[in-house]
Amino acid sequence: MRKLALLLVMMLALAGCSASPTDDPDAPVQTVQVDAANMRFTPDAIEVPVGTRLVIELTNTDVSQMHDLVFDNGAAGEHLAPGASETIDVGVITEDIDGWCSISNHRAMGMTMTVTAVN
Repeated sequence: MRKLALLLVMMLALAGCSASPTDDPDAPVQTVQVDAANMRFTPDAIEVPVGTRLVIELTNTDVSQMHDLVFDNGAAGEHLAPGASETIDVGVITEDIDGWCSISNHRAMGMTMTVTAVN
């Protein structure tokens, strides 16, 4: 059984899967306002000091389409109707992570975000 669990962990690591958001209640917090509209996030690149919790305040400013924002560390928001907003706790940033809109082909159309961990 241990070999199977180890094999599964290794396969997930090789597939590029990240762990869930890191939780440190004492970490400093960086809050960033992000708009989703026209198949883009604004801003679409965010620099965060290593060890800092990133909180995204996402607003769907698109006039007609739903959007969301998910991250490869497992943090995710809900589908937002036009005009709706939400707060996403991305977790404590320890490495670069990618985000994208998971609705239909929005990611393929360029609706992506990069979070860069800086020292």
